[in-house]
Amino acid sequence: MATTVWLGLGSNLGDRRQHLTRALAALAQLPGIEVLRASRFHESVLHGDGPAQGPFLNGIAELRTSLPLPALLAVCKELERAAGRVLPAPTNHPRPLDLDLLFAGDQRCDTAELVLPHPRWHLRPFVVEPLRELGLDVALLPRTLRPSVIATSGELVQRCTDWLAGGCTIGLVPTMGSLHAGHGSLLRTAHAANHRVVATVFVNPLQFGPNEDFAAYPRSLAADVALCGEAGADAVFAPSVEAMYGAAFCSHVAVGAAAEGMEGALRPQHFAGVATVVARLFALARPSHAYFGEKDAQQLAVIRRMAKDLGFPVTIVPCAIVREADGLAMSSRNVYLGRDDRAASTVLVQALRASLRAFRAGERDREALLRVAHKFLAREPRAALDYLELRSDPELLPLPAGPVTGGRLLVAARFAGGARPVRLLDNLSLTASHTEHP
Repeated sequence: MATTVWLGLGSNLGDRRQHLTRALAALAQLPGIEVLRASRFHESVLHGDGPAQGPFLNGIAELRTSLPLPALLAVCKELERAAGRVLPAPTNHPRPLDLDLLFAGDQRCDTAELVLPHPRWHLRPFVVEPLRELGLDVALLPRTLRPSVIATSGELVQRCTDWLAGGCTIGLVPTMGSLHAGHGSLLRTAHAANHRVVATVFVNPLQFGPNEDFAAYPRSLAADVALCGEAGADAVFAPSVEAMYGAAFCSHVAVGAAAEGMEGALRPQHFAGVATVVARLFALARPSHAYFGEKDAQQLAVIRRMAKDLGFPVTIVPCAIVREADGLAMSSRNVYLGRDDRAASTVLVQALRASLRAFRAGERDREALLRVAHKFLAREPRAALDYLELRSDPELLPLPAGPVTGGRLLVAARFAGGARPVRLLDNLSLTASHTEHP
């Protein structure tokens, strides 16, 4: 049975027009493919991020084919190679020929090799205008919505099962919502390295103590979904507490040395709750990679230990802290800082950077490095210090007094001058040169 296929054509290397016309002529000569018509060729600039490059020539062709979609896709890839394109090709780089399957009747596909309908066709003027030129009502054409919002664990399992069956790698970015540019950085990193990305937006009650801010934790799902879409997420898992755990849920993950001291001492049940929810997310999504920000360094150490101990086949990817222009580490709780507390909050990074400067100048004594940071913190009365520590990196084990060869400084402080108290965390590696430049 023959299928009508709409094919996007593009070129921005070499003789662009010749590459497109040769591809159409080659398709017309192949058994099982009939080229019904083609649009005019339109010039366009690169859509999306990528290296500087010349303009594209683009067009749309309507095909009639009896070939299975994988076979048609293989034909298109072979024509790209024949035109001089090296495959696999990096995203958004110059190319002599690019052939994209946009629609194939009413068929839907979501594999590592092919997504139908093409997920971004409606965002690309060089696709929309030629389709209109050929008389199609673009408002009626099917779309693959990205990201889709998933509300139940069963739906997440099924979606990820389908992706895995289609040869996809899955990147998981667990969050509690109220997303900011730091989360966007995690998502973009995941998008660059995986076929599919799942972001989770779930305020996990298991990691909040009885006097903590679970009910008041900021929630903004619509804005979070929009940010996830812009950063490349394919799905957002946003379950209710009931959908996440269920009434009979009673299994919890115990945590060990990585959770001792610092946040673990101040919030005794916190890391058990973190480990439990992350383990459940790993079991549901079965990601190849999971992405966590280094701002919550102790959480990262706990998750690494849990994943290793329980045998999850997932690579934990730490991502550098994203900071405001004045150095404050981005956090969902920053929105609660009053004006004066916001100005004072940079004392945390200033103290850490002061110790880093001392380390780079040759200071190696653990207590001396901590004293440098303490002096900075003591200058700011609005910062009520919870802890300041220098621990091994990345395990975050306590370091003995005396000389150190490196490590990670970690600080937490409370700011109570606004409408509500805010606890802020920050940390800094003494040896990872890419992290900080004081």
